[in-house]
Amino acid sequence: MKKVDSETKVTRLCGYALKYGSDKCPQIKHYYTPYYFELFESRRETVKKVVEIGVGEGASLRMWRDFFPNAMIYGAEIEDKRIFEDEQIKVFKCDQSKIEDLQQLLKNTGTDIDLFVDDGSHKSEDQLFTAVNVVPMLKKGVTYIIEDVADDTL
Repeated sequence: MKKVDSETKVTRLCGYALKYGSDKCPQIKHYYTPYYFELFESRRETVKKVVEIGVGEGASLRMWRDFFPNAMIYGAEIEDKRIFEDEQIKVFKCDQSKIEDLQQLLKNTGTDIDLFVDDGSHKSEDQLFTAVNVVPMLKKGVTYIIEDVADDTL
């Protein structure tokens, strides 16, 4: 993968992140969108289902919706005030540290997910718990991404 620096070109995905205020783009905070663009540009039309844990105000869900025009975008959020539905977007209540919530999330979305993004609690124990419990239930070929990985024991 190409090195990303402060001179990174604003891709279509970066543009959507900027439009909605998602911190996934380098112009706001993180350097995720240039990598995601490279990874998914050729699959934009074929991705049908995206799930993201941790939706905040919904900026990244709207970014994904615009980037993947044929996909249903699902969110998982622990805070009630952030549960919403919009065109091609549906957010479910989910605590990623609870197996029953993760199982219910996958029951609601189905397991035929193309892209699964963990941008939830950012706690390593929750990230590991989610991955260990969710990945075995997903279809072969899913792209599973954990954002904001850090050693939070320091």
